[in-house]
This record gives sequence, structure tokens and C-alpha cells, in this order.
Amino acid sequence: VKLFDRGTSPLTITYAGEKYVETARKILLMSDNLRKELIDAGLGEKGRINFGMPTERAGYMLPAVIPEFKKQYPEIELQVMEAKSDELLQAILRDDISFYVIPRSQRELPVGLKAEPIYREQLLLVAEESMLTEDMFLDESCVSNLTEGKRKNRCVNLSKMSCLPFVMLKKGHAIRKKTDLVLRQYGIDPKIMIELSSCISAVQLAAAGLGVAIVPQRAIDALGGMERFNCYDFSVTPEFWSVNAVYKEDMYLGRAERFLIDLMKQKFNL
Repeated sequence: VKLFDRGTSPLTITYAGEKYVETARKILLMSDNLRKELIDAGLGEKGRINFGMPTERAGYMLPAVIPEFKKQYPEIELQVMEAKSDELLQAILRDDISFYVIPRSQRELPVGLKAEPIYREQLLLVAEESMLTEDMFLDESCVSNLTEGKRKNRCVNLSKMSCLPFVMLKKGHAIRKKTDLVLRQYGIDPKIMIELSSCISAVQLAAAGLGVAIVPQRAIDALGGMERFNCYDFSVTPEFWSVNAVYKEDMYLGRAERFLIDLMKQKFNL
């Protein structure tokens, strides 16, 4: 049977070709699972882990786990795919990677993928102080449970901030999807000052007074911590999301892959 329709430009795949590719991917996944099981059974402790992370999250999380991982598994090579969350999702569906680390909940994932929690991360609004007027604050302060102890942040009333410019991440990033959802809940059609690919850049632009930005705490920590910036809660109950390891339900995680995920939990779930 024909697998490709060569009468079209560009080349397209036929129905038979689609079934062939679908089955071939299942066979490759079974073969990879078997390889990992045999390595574990033989305690060879050699091989490669292919996994994914957004670029900035990789820069934040991997330095905390790689040294200890390499002590335990010196012969295991780590191949990290750094990309936007939507691109990582497509990579795992194609079986290009075994798992990826992303703040996306189970209900946001396609059927057949599993989200395993690593740690909870707070989301904060960053703004230069002079941009905010007193009517934009809630009377009650919010208590945020941070790693260094309890700290009180003033709470902003997002519904009063529709007139302000927003610094946003480009579509395809997890924080952009989350920010869009939050702003819709408050009835805000944001005036976007600029779209970026970096949460760290968003923090810096917001701190310079060019707009306000909703960012994960890890972007603030990477720049020296909350003491350096004007950070605000945007809900009476501080907003968190769960950073998860995502993989296929039928994916066999080898001993080294499981150790890497558990190490991330140990280092960040404080």
C-alpha cells in the first residue's frame, strides 16, 4: 500500500501511512522500555536520559541536581531538550524524550500522559512601586509561605489594573497560558507592552517600570530574591502552581530516570 501521497506538494502521508507510523511508534516505545528494563536488571548503569525542560527552568533546577546525579550515575549521559512547554508536549508525544518538567496540571494534559508532582511554586506580580496607586491594593495583606520563612506581601487588586501595561511571555509558554487565565478571571483585556521569551527579562522590565508582570518565583530567585524587587500577591490566597514531571502512562522509567526525578523532589520540595 502507499504510505505517502507523492501527488501533493509538500508530500503528505496517507491513511495507511498514518497507521504505519502510529504502530511503529508503539513498537519503538516497547523496544525502549525493554532496553531500560534490561539495563536495570543487569545493573549496567550505562546509557542516556533524554528529557525536556523550558530553558530558564533548566538553568534554575539542573545545577541543584546534576552534581549529585553524576556521583550516583557517572556513566549516564543527560540529553536535555530546552523548548517552550507546547513544543515539549509534542516531543513527548513523538517519543523524542522520556519525560519533561513543566508547571502543567493533570487536567491540562492529553489522555495518556501522567503528571507527577515535584514541588509547588508561587506566582507573584512584579511592578515598580510608582506604577501602583493606593486603590490598586487590597486592605488585607497576604501571607506567603516561602522557603526562608513566612513573609507578608501586600495584595494587589487585579481588577483595578486594566489601565496598566503588561509585560507578557509569548504564547506557548506555560506562564503565558496561566497569566491569560488569571486576567480573564478578573475581566482584564491586557494592554501588552511587550512579549518576551524570558521570565527573567520580564522581571527586569517590570522592575524598571515598563509594565507589570506575573512570573514564577524561580525567576525572581534567579535575580537575587524577593528583597530586590517589589513583589505582590494578586490573590488573598497566594497563587501557586505545581511543577510536574510529565511522561506517558505506559512509559517505563529506568532506575536512573526515577532517581533524577526523585532528586528534583528532594531538592525543591522544601
